[in-house]
Amino acid sequence: MSLSVDFSYSDHTATFANLPAKNTLLTTLNVFADRQTSLSPKVSLDVLDEVAQKVSKSVNRYGSEWTATAKRQSSNHLIEAPLHAYTDRITAADVQPYRKPGTDLQMSILDAVTASSLAMYDKYMRTREKMFADALFRNTVEAEFTQQPLIDWTEEFGYEQATGTIETGVALDPLRSIDDAVSATKLRMGGLAGQLDGFILFAGSNVFRNVKYHPDIRQSIQYGILDRDVLFNKEVLPGFSTFLLDNVRVVEVTDPLYGVGSDQAFLVPKFSKPLSSDIALPFGYVATASSRNLDLAFAEPADVRIYSHQDKLRNVELFAESSILPVVYRPDFVTLLTNQAA
Repeated sequence: MSLSVDFSYSDHTATFANLPAKNTLLTTLNVFADRQTSLSPKVSLDVLDEVAQKVSKSVNRYGSEWTATAKRQSSNHLIEAPLHAYTDRITAADVQPYRKPGTDLQMSILDAVTASSLAMYDKYMRTREKMFADALFRNTVEAEFTQQPLIDWTEEFGYEQATGTIETGVALDPLRSIDDAVSATKLRMGGLAGQLDGFILFAGSNVFRNVKYHPDIRQSIQYGILDRDVLFNKEVLPGFSTFLLDNVRVVEVTDPLYGVGSDQAFLVPKFSKPLSSDIALPFGYVATASSRNLDLAFAEPADVRIYSHQDKLRNVELFAESSILPVVYRPDFVTLLTNQAA
């Protein structure tokens, strides 16, 4: 409550805020669940290729013939992680003339610092989500000021992203298309299929609606093969609609940040944590060192650091640093499906 300058009584209502959608779909779904750390900005990635042994043929019991075993191969990849740095400055001009929204109290320095810190964290989360999307769907990481301005995981590890079609026309069979893509992905996984938690289909608007309202889907619901939740789902993220088909979570992606076209879909496997911390999952990220602040340069790596200093006039300078490297060891585990509606 407050008194205005002409001494008439006024009362503050609740504050309305226009909020942007803070979509962190890949983070929420935990696609990049495997988090590693590196004390150095340069990350050394070790890849071990186990070789399937062939079936042995019998030999002469008393002869000198022996069957050889295939040797596994390994490789090392040295990659420099990109750095993202943000700054803001809080002066008397940001605090003194203002009051807290919805109250008659003057804004405090702490209010301004908190608001700026939260804005920096939102910027970091949005940037990280874009990096995850580029790595997962396009197999690239933008690292302009490093030894590789554009890191391409297909070139680095030698695996190309799989492609296919999803048949969503009325006379076609989308369930069969999805199942075929799932089976092909499992075949490429080999022994890693044992760590599967399921699949996620990141679908553009046309693909999502054509699948959701396909006659075969409606019929499957009618006969109890699929849950009614498919058509009337309760699980909604900001800007996303989703439903479950068997072990495939279908998600509508409309946010341009992810770069999924309306007639595109990406089938992505989701993995559980390995039993050993020495084993990396196919999709993960590495949190590396901060570099702008000498006191923090050798501290334990963090996904993001937000810190502040005061200048000689006691103005508050805020800084944030984030240096993470999303890694996709097997780009061929992700399948780009193109809509075939006729």
